[in-house]
Amino acid sequence: MEIRTYAPIWNQLKALPADVARAKGVSVTANRKLHPRIIKAVIKEKWMDLPYKIKLDPGHARMYHTSRGSILTFYLVQYQPAIAITAENV
Repeated sequence: MEIRTYAPIWNQLKALPADVARAKGVSVTANRKLHPRIIKAVIKEKWMDLPYKIKLDPGHARMYHTSRGSILTFYLVQYQPAIAITAENV
């Protein structure tokens, strides 16, 4: 199986511990003109990663990015659903 061009960025990001992925993230350096393409491709990698979605279920993750000069940084924040307090689970 051939590894897609932007898959290593996504793989690095999801492999980080949750607190590091949220605070530090993964940075890449590229020409600013390529930033929209890279962002779109990394979002697609996350979207296509079904095993990751199953692993997080019932939670979910959101990916954010910042750009400073030629440095593009991706962050991943994982969310877990709040447990509703009902008579059944008290």
